[in-house]
Amino acid sequence: MNSKLLIGWSAVVIGVIAAVSAFVVSSTLAGRGLAFGFAAFIAFFGALSVLARNRTPDHWGLVVVGLAMFVVPFMSSGYNYDPGASWTCWVAGGLALTLGGVGWTRDKAESQDGMSEWGDSQHLRNGWSLWIGRSALVVGFASIVAGVAVHSAPAGTAVTIGLGAMIAVVAVWSLLASEPTHDFLTLSTVGFAMFLSPWVAGYAGTSIAWPAWVAGALATALGVAGYLKDERMDFATAVRDDSAERYRAQFR
Repeated sequence: MNSKLLIGWSAVVIGVIAAVSAFVVSSTLAGRGLAFGFAAFIAFFGALSVLARNRTPDHWGLVVVGLAMFVVPFMSSGYNYDPGASWTCWVAGGLALTLGGVGWTRDKAESQDGMSEWGDSQHLRNGWSLWIGRSALVVGFASIVAGVAVHSAPAGTAVTIGLGAMIAVVAVWSLLASEPTHDFLTLSTVGFAMFLSPWVAGYAGTSIAWPAWVAGALATALGVAGYLKDERMDFATAVRDDSAERYRAQFR
């Protein structure tokens, strides 16, 4: 198996095991929720790195999530009463950090030609790309409306409105960008965070949980679809080639 694929699949396995461990060995609600949330993101970035062509952003995601997961038990006194969650975070976070770091060091650096800002490459985008951005914008606004309209726990309302606003902002970025691949990755990450938030923040039993789950799942699906579609089409290369051609036409 390709070493980079091995890194991705290993991250998926670590994330799944850590997610199960969060429920089996944790003794507090907060420790269980945070350990599960971090573990889910390890599996998420691992799966994306298996499916993507350019794995650098996903390996960086593993580094960031792994580092945060490893450090959180030291920063929260609540973990002193939950050794199961602490050890889950230390072991899984350390492994994810190591895998992400190894993957990143092996990634081939992208060439920088200084021309990517020249010209407007919106004309290269397919209709489906714009459709994803517009749909995500609708999902973001719908989340904000649901957070305002549904009377629920303050934590659930705040998280739903806040993450809904982030989804809307990222959607606008993807519509304005000449090359929205990384915007779609950000969209999927924020959407996945919203999907996990009812369990992580402890409002799964409230009326705002279902809007968060539905909006989070939709945003995640839209972001992953756009990210993988652009990766498989190597859209970033097409944009760079178009920008280079416009640069040469302007200055030769």
